[in-house]
Amino acid sequence: MNYKIAQFIITPGQRNNLVHEIYIAQPDANKEALAGKLFALIEIESKKADSLKIINFLINTLNYSYYQNEKMILRERVLSIKIEHIFESAIAKTNKRLAEFLQNEKIKLNPSLVNITIGVIYNDSLHFSNLGKNKALLLYKGKAEDGAKYKLTDITEQTTDKGEAKKSFQLIKLFSNIISGALPRGGYFIFSGETLSEYLSTKQIINIITTLPPASAAEQIKNTLSKINAYVPFLGIIIKNTAGMEMQKVKIKQLAASTRASIENLITTEEQTEKLLTPSGLINAKKWSSFFNNLVGWLNLEQTKKIGKKTFLLKDKIFSGKKISWFSFKKISNSLKNYLSILISLLAYIFKILSDKQRLSEFFKELISSVKNLFLKIKITILKIFFWYKNLNSINKILLSAFLICLIIFSSSLTWKNIKNKEVKNQVAINNLMAMIEQKQNQIDASLLYNNEEGAKKILEEVNKLIAELLPKNQTQKDQYNVLIAKHRVQIEKINRVIRADAIEIANLINLNPNAKPTNIILVQKKIFAADAEQKIIYSIDLKSKLTTSINLTDQNISKLDFPNIDTNNNISYFNTNSIIILDTKTEKLSTLKIDYSSKTQKIIDFKQYNGRYYLADAINGQIYRFNKNNSELTGAVGWLNSPEDLTNATSLFIDGDIYLLKNNGEVSQYSKGKKQEFSMSSVEPNFSQATKLTISIAQNYLYVFEPVGKRLVVFNKKGNFINQYTSDKFDNLKDFQIDETNKKIYFLSNATVYSIDLANTK
Repeated sequence: MNYKIAQFIITPGQRNNLVHEIYIAQPDANKEALAGKLFALIEIESKKADSLKIINFLINTLNYSYYQNEKMILRERVLSIKIEHIFESAIAKTNKRLAEFLQNEKIKLNPSLVNITIGVIYNDSLHFSNLGKNKALLLYKGKAEDGAKYKLTDITEQTTDKGEAKKSFQLIKLFSNIISGALPRGGYFIFSGETLSEYLSTKQIINIITTLPPASAAEQIKNTLSKINAYVPFLGIIIKNTAGMEMQKVKIKQLAASTRASIENLITTEEQTEKLLTPSGLINAKKWSSFFNNLVGWLNLEQTKKIGKKTFLLKDKIFSGKKISWFSFKKISNSLKNYLSILISLLAYIFKILSDKQRLSEFFKELISSVKNLFLKIKITILKIFFWYKNLNSINKILLSAFLICLIIFSSSLTWKNIKNKEVKNQVAINNLMAMIEQKQNQIDASLLYNNEEGAKKILEEVNKLIAELLPKNQTQKDQYNVLIAKHRVQIEKINRVIRADAIEIANLINLNPNAKPTNIILVQKKIFAADAEQKIIYSIDLKSKLTTSINLTDQNISKLDFPNIDTNNNISYFNTNSIIILDTKTEKLSTLKIDYSSKTQKIIDFKQYNGRYYLADAINGQIYRFNKNNSELTGAVGWLNSPEDLTNATSLFIDGDIYLLKNNGEVSQYSKGKKQEFSMSSVEPNFSQATKLTISIAQNYLYVFEPVGKRLVVFNKKGNFINQYTSDKFDNLKDFQIDETNKKIYFLSNATVYSIDLANTK
């Protein structure tokens, strides 16, 4: 296309209610050739959330109304349809849909606090509609008799009727006037906020934009404005018509179809750009370097002729030689042969030297002699220079010393300038990266407002990559970086539905027993029982009175108190080695059930009772065994699964009629009547790695997956859909949890402390 377009945007450090955005459409090449490029410059002073909604709606609606317009579809076949008519139709549709959107969202928009410019550039023509105080500046070549080469005029001042400027806006007609016209060849158009012309003079704007390409001009404007301690934003779009452009001030020798001419043009443009961007210093390195190079070239004409001849021959080879494909089997095989031949020759040479002691000795003697001769030559050269300097008269010594001092100053200035330029370049890059991250984070907030979690996740991935590239240098950048990181973490938790709860301490068992090491908890009515097999104690916590007591089991043969279960009489069953320990919660007395089970107890996954029967999951045999109670013994172990399963990574078991098995990666398998059923769980971020326990709420139909390493409890519904996940900053070494859905509480055992958090409404 015959135009170039660039944008610049600078956000003030102070927080305010002004939200601004620049949009430049990126259609494919065919669509751009057919319909041009759409752009928008938007400033809204309102609530941030409302402003973001309006901006996103405007951009999406305008883009769709223009590029998907029914007239645009016809234009592919009938080129006589004009672009301005399609643009006018898109503006009308946008007006109507914006009014409906504001009414549906119940957003009050004050037109006096809105500055919006919407336009389209197509070939040499420009069509735009302006609302508010945005500037539309035309930069064009003046006549020779006027003196100035370029002139700047504000189109909005010429096209706006001052008599109608004070009329009240109709909400349904925010964009009522469309300005159309041709962009002069070699001319420029600048759309900007009203603040740009207040901080940059007309002369500065003309010099920057006419001297540099649009992208470089945008960067130069940003660099200039960033040095101003302003509390207002700056934003703008630069459009340049490149059709039929003539050469700039520097006269370049034109050579038809010459590579050298093209390279010379690029070098000249680079020198002009560098001259404009480089601040004046003590010594101009380029100028002095060019002077000495020209002087040497004038004194050595033969060398110059040789270089010119080589350049001409190289040009002929470029244009007449046949291009060889990079991926060529013949080329690769020849290269390998050459490298192999060189390697073999080198190895043979080294082998000859190492195998011949006399030759090796001569080699080292020659090497030592060469080093000595080198040092001797250096010493002689230094002495010659010293005596030469000593024999100089006073004037020559002064001149030579002055030259050396100037050379040192020149080198120092050049080095310092390069360091400063790199620092400025890095600082600009970091600031731009931070601004991009902030913009992406605002888009995430907008997506979350519309409950668009998938869109927010995609943008979050982009932010992760940008943050990985961000390396702040100074303290200001580090402070801004910390703010971005803090907001990034909050957004991650919002997208991942993390509830960071305020955990309340119920009881610290260390206060009762300094050596307390409980491993699990179970909730029975209004009491929590914590089992400590190492100390042979079961702790009882009364949730109503907050009183903690202990049940001493020292007279019992106990090595384990695993997998606590509650029966219909509210008695607790613990799995001990080759026996079941039963605690009567009312009398706090113990009884024992023997279990007829000969396999290794170290590979037991879980032990549950349901409907008067006991179920044991065995990882070694890949089977779930069912036992019957026969007086004081569990007997009649029968494999419940129709066929053995791979239970190597299984960690927990739960029964509600069907049996559910949890694996450490968070996968849950459902079995009915011994047969595996189709059941899947939705993904969670971050993924499970060491899930340990599964509980299912029979009343509410929720699945709770416990991962102590991740310090979280993840909630799913019975269909496997992810609901939310709980965590707390007070959690340290999580061991177990219990759900009290009646009182909307979750209890956690962390080290030797029992905490409670409120259960969020998951309906």
